[in-house]
Amino acid sequence: MSSDHRVICLLGHSALDRAAYRLLLEGELGLEVAVDASFAPVAVWAALRAKPNLVVVDADSPTPEVRDAVQMIPKLCKAARILVIGAAVDPTLVQTWGSCPICGYVVKDGGLDELRAAVNAVLDGHQYYSDGVRGPILKARSDSSAKPKLSRRETELLPLLARGLTLREAASKMTVSYKTADSYRTSLLRKLGLRDRVDLARYAIRERIVDP
Repeated sequence: MSSDHRVICLLGHSALDRAAYRLLLEGELGLEVAVDASFAPVAVWAALRAKPNLVVVDADSPTPEVRDAVQMIPKLCKAARILVIGAAVDPTLVQTWGSCPICGYVVKDGGLDELRAAVNAVLDGHQYYSDGVRGPILKARSDSSAKPKLSRRETELLPLLARGLTLREAASKMTVSYKTADSYRTSLLRKLGLRDRVDLARYAIRERIVDP
């Protein structure tokens, strides 16, 4: 595989780990990493200005911060394909990746040859998953493919709360009682599988319901 016109972006929590993977990708695989960044939204936005073909994500678990960053990538750079390098397979964690727009997942102990195969496959427009990973990811993706159906009032309440309005302020804008708005909020969080206002704001930003 030639690295011509291949723009690589590397995301990871640790600057030291990113430096190590940069050396690996460039020294062993002959790729040029254009930029590396943390998972902070501002850092991801800045990194994606490089218009990468491939985003390599170093993450042992899909924390909310990691998921938000990964969900952001195709919205800001449609051409970017995502390859995750993760820890040894944990079925519960692997399934969580099913809700993310990734094209591959390779385990860290798979060796250099598998990493090379995964990078080549994803850059060439294919998918690549280490043994034991594909099944849980695709099953989770299938199970979550249908977005929850919100009522008209729940759809109206979502952006109000995500923008920082209190429930009482949102109720006033919707011209409903506080108690009614509270029932809408409870149902909204339950349908979306969210815990609180912070999760709701993250969801709204990720889905482009409100601007960050």
